[in-house]
Amino acid sequence: MSVLKIDKEAKIESEPCVIAWDNSKLFVGTDTGSIVSFDKNLSPGVTWPAHETQVFALTASEGKVYSSSNDGGVRVWTSDSNKITELPSTGGDVGALYVYEQKLFTGDESGNVVIYENNTLKARYNVLEEVKDIGFKPPYLFTARDLYVTVTEIKPDESKTRFITQHTMEGRAPLRVAGSRLVVTARGGNDLQLHDVSFDSKFKKLHEVKVSDMILTSLSVNEDYAWTGGWDGCVRRWKIADDQLQSAGEINLGACVNAVVASTSNTAYAILTGGKVFCIIAA
Repeated sequence: MSVLKIDKEAKIESEPCVIAWDNSKLFVGTDTGSIVSFDKNLSPGVTWPAHETQVFALTASEGKVYSSSNDGGVRVWTSDSNKITELPSTGGDVGALYVYEQKLFTGDESGNVVIYENNTLKARYNVLEEVKDIGFKPPYLFTARDLYVTVTEIKPDESKTRFITQHTMEGRAPLRVAGSRLVVTARGGNDLQLHDVSFDSKFKKLHEVKVSDMILTSLSVNEDYAWTGGWDGCVRRWKIADDQLQSAGEINLGACVNAVVASTSNTAYAILTGGKVFCIIAA
């Protein structure tokens, strides 16, 4: 089994809350509303005030950074801190941001999932409960709160509002789509579930494994590997092998892991309570 070890580390003054990766840059959203950037070696880059209070959600893709807070809207930035635009409020605080093939998906506390293309509204759906995480494998939209994962069939190029709820299953945020598989946190918050992303199999659960002694806070997938972090201070790596999740290394970082993001299948970044940022590699 692989061994996980700390490769590099950094420290920030405020509490890190959320994390994103794009084009060899790491972005950390803090409790003060700032976004702090680093290069892949954790050398500090630009820091900018993105919101007046805590950053709720953060994602990045193709040189753009997307952030949300309790101001209701989503702010779009260049990776060097220049504000591009602000997307209007969807009716509730946005707690989930997800990019799929140049489309931005936003999910809010009122159950709205809004899709933007080139910062222009493309479609809007309401899945009836707060959206804490989003995944997409056309035509299936996966959304989760604390008890259930809802599978919604959508075709944004055909209808901006029409959708079909195809399935619900036990689970909670966080979740990630990994090819033909869905990786999702079990309802209790300690286990990971692996599901088939197929209507024909009714999104069958293939495997479940305990991944944390306490509540799981973060999940990231890169290629065939999932990385997890939680309240127990451990970052763990899992190989997605057909119908199973196989342990592929772990490390105890000594404090609550607020978020983790994998930049490759062998490298991930973790942010910890107290302002620590780690680059972790599988050796």
